[in-house]
This record gives sequence, structure tokens and C-alpha cells, in this order.
Amino acid sequence: MTFVPIDLCTWPRAATFRHYQANPCTFNVTAEVDVTALKAAGVTFAPALIYVICQTVNTLPALRMTLQNGQPGCWEKVIPTYTVFRPESETFAVLWTELGDSFPEFLSRFQADTQAQAKAPDFYPKGPPPAHAVNISIVPWLGFTGFQLTFAGEENYLLPVFTAGQYRERAGRLWLPLSVRANHAACDGWHIAQFYAEVQRQIDGFQA
Repeated sequence: MTFVPIDLCTWPRAATFRHYQANPCTFNVTAEVDVTALKAAGVTFAPALIYVICQTVNTLPALRMTLQNGQPGCWEKVIPTYTVFRPESETFAVLWTELGDSFPEFLSRFQADTQAQAKAPDFYPKGPPPAHAVNISIVPWLGFTGFQLTFAGEENYLLPVFTAGQYRERAGRLWLPLSVRANHAACDGWHIAQFYAEVQRQIDGFQA
């Protein structure tokens, strides 16, 4: 996938980027999204949600930022890497799937990958995901109001990480908690607000 370098001499956000590179800061945001339309679409929910999240990230350059040999830039497009639960061992596999040009194309690839790979005992049955894969986890057993994720070396990992919980009905609508772990060097609250607004727009207009 193409890496597009950012020119720090002309980038309006260069000063902010340099500040948070010198003073690392990550943040976690959890907000609810209305998934009523997605559930009513009559498709398998998990791959549909993964597709919507990834499609949304591909509309927002700030959420596709990465570092390549210290050079900041953006991936032209990202693909999803996601977890699949193995109930017999109470473990999970991490898979990744090319997004394709439509949801039916992605769903076909998703089903092929999960059917072929998910029951293997390896952590990465298909092999480690490529660098332009964005992490998405779904925890359908737990409805949460906050979620915080930390990991080693996170100060240099600029892509967001997404965690979705259990949706719950309220006033006739289905509400799902969706957490975003973000790197402040790459994005601000403004960009995360744009993400939630675009996710909602894509869900409301979802067509299988």
C-alpha cells in the first residue's frame, strides 16, 4: 500500500505533531453509536461493523497517519485486522482481510478468511497483518461506558485502535459503545469527533 509522506514545512499541524512527538500523549474516547440501521440491514453484524469502521478511517487522513523510518505520512488506504473468538479454547485469533470495493466483496473475503483460518491455534493464523492494517476488536459480551488500551511503544504508533462492545436497546434503538485509542501526535479531539459523525452517517446509509 502506498505511503504518502507529509511535508512538515507546509503541514498546518506540524507544530502540534512535533510537540506530541517530544511529549508523547495518547488518549482514549468511548462514545455510543446508533447501530439500529446496521442491525436491520439483514447482514452479519460483525463484518458489517468492521467494514464501516474501516471505510470511515479511509475518509479521514488524520486516522491513517504512520511513521516510516521517522518520516510522518499517511497510508493511501487501510485495511482491517480483527479478532475472532474461538469458544472451544476461549482464545482468539487475529486475522486481516483486504477491504475490496464493496461490502459484498469484503464479506466474501472475510468469510473465506475466518472459515479457513480462525480455528488454527496460532495468534496470527494468516500471518502478521501488514503495516497499513488498522486494529478493530469487538467484545459482544460486554456493554461498557469506557475502555482504555495501552501497549509498549504506543507513543510511535500513530494509527487508531478501535474496540466495540455489546449493543443494547434503549427507547427502541440499538446503541453500541465504540472506543477509539488515538495518538495525539496524529489527531485531536476534532478528528475523533469527525470519525464518530462519519461512522454514524455510514451506518445510517448502509446498504448491503
